[in-house]
Amino acid sequence: MKKEEKLLEELGKIDEDLIPEVTVNGNEEESVSKDTGAIVDCTKKMGKKKRVNYRAIWLSVGAVAAAALLAIVILPKTLWKNKGDSTITSGTPGVQTSDSGPVAGGQVDVVDEVYQAHLMASPIYPEIPPYPDLSDQEWNEAHRAWNEALSELRNQPHGYKDGYDEYCKKVLTTVFADVGENDNRVFSPLSLYMALAMTAEASDGATRQQILDVLCQPDIETSRAHARSIWLANYMDDGLSELLLGNSLWLNADRTYKQELLEILASEYFASCFSGDPNQDAYSEVFRQWINKQTGDLLKDFTDDVNLNPAMTMTLASTVYFSGQWSMEFNAYDNTIAPFHAAAGDDLCEFMKNSVSCVYCNQGENFVAVTLDMNGNGEMRLLLPAEGMTPEELLQDEEALLFLNTAEREVDMDAFEDCVDVYVPKFDFSSTIELRSYLEKLGIRDAFESGMADFGPLSPDSAGLCISAIEQDTRVMIDEKGCKAASVTIVTIGMGCPPEPIGEVRFDRPFVFEIMSENGLPLFVGVVNNPNA
Repeated sequence: MKKEEKLLEELGKIDEDLIPEVTVNGNEEESVSKDTGAIVDCTKKMGKKKRVNYRAIWLSVGAVAAAALLAIVILPKTLWKNKGDSTITSGTPGVQTSDSGPVAGGQVDVVDEVYQAHLMASPIYPEIPPYPDLSDQEWNEAHRAWNEALSELRNQPHGYKDGYDEYCKKVLTTVFADVGENDNRVFSPLSLYMALAMTAEASDGATRQQILDVLCQPDIETSRAHARSIWLANYMDDGLSELLLGNSLWLNADRTYKQELLEILASEYFASCFSGDPNQDAYSEVFRQWINKQTGDLLKDFTDDVNLNPAMTMTLASTVYFSGQWSMEFNAYDNTIAPFHAAAGDDLCEFMKNSVSCVYCNQGENFVAVTLDMNGNGEMRLLLPAEGMTPEELLQDEEALLFLNTAEREVDMDAFEDCVDVYVPKFDFSSTIELRSYLEKLGIRDAFESGMADFGPLSPDSAGLCISAIEQDTRVMIDEKGCKAASVTIVTIGMGCPPEPIGEVRFDRPFVFEIMSENGLPLFVGVVNNPNA
């Protein structure tokens, strides 16, 4: 038997419980109408299909199908084919998987009954050429291609960030208002922003308006355009730096959905779509795999306990993964063990030391800030509150919030010497935040109340639907070489006078940090009350 025939025969043997209810389709000649009122019925069964001859499939699909399948299997995150590229049908709804994680695309035919597949537009992630190697003889050409691809992504319409700074101010002051004095907390405003923007698409009426008010967006069209531009303007995956944003939909195969919503989420939010039986652990396992792939396995301790709610109608997930290297790495030989002055008492920590030019230092009325640059991937800002002030109090300070939301830094050159020694504790911690109470304080109330929530755009059977859970899990870690951070927000919709000049800054007591993207968007904000906690 030839290799191609053997490959296709193995595909035909895949357990039908692990084949996705996903179809990529954009052809007007297909049987399902592109009418905006089209309904995707996961429960409706179709007739049986005969097994197709594998040799015939191979001859018709050729090397392109094989290459596409292999490429998708080995890539570290789920990539999707273009609109109208392929169709997957299945017996029992589920998700096709491989050893390396979820797989999309490919033609799989089964003998048993099949369910009606979802027809939707599926996204393609932007492609950025690898950052050129300096030893490459054609460096100039490679750099030009890299720069042009990056410039195209960053060239978004003027005003696409309008409202985001005000949104950040509102959510940061709310989420960090109740951090315990001995607790650490890290939060991604971007992950929540994307999750709420997608939730707004699935809602209507007062429910949608309350979400838009928190997002500081005037209408759903503006919110949609801004979310797409923010996604594109911050995406980075060039082999040197990573800022990966991922969105996904997880559908219950026993429910029906409105086609228009699925297409909007796929095309405008780059959302992958899966369908299956949330009662089956195999479906939850693919959900966990997807999160881990999108976040570089940083959240495995969290995802090990994640399961799809059997009563859910749809679950939305939004991830942010950041990995960057310091422009000037810390030298491990300079590390020292010294006390960190936590509220509960001193605790010995390992501190890294580096010398920073005063142009990377700022001083406000209630804080001192140091910026640590990264190679082409943004920066990390560390804010040390004034003596006697807690990080939580600092995150209620107007000047500090303005600094966190402003890409440009105004430096008080007279406040610093030419060079400042910076001592930063190594840390690695995570936070799990139940977001409902915070969002209710911000004004999102109807979405959580069955009978009041309006999720009409999601399903023709939307009566009684509401947000049954919304939480975010985030992890951040820094060492001598750089910083990594990851976050996932999961929304389940179901039934139910200036200080004296300083020569050094020691972050040896509770402080605030921020990770900012290359183009000035706050990605993560955190409080370190005890690096060893």
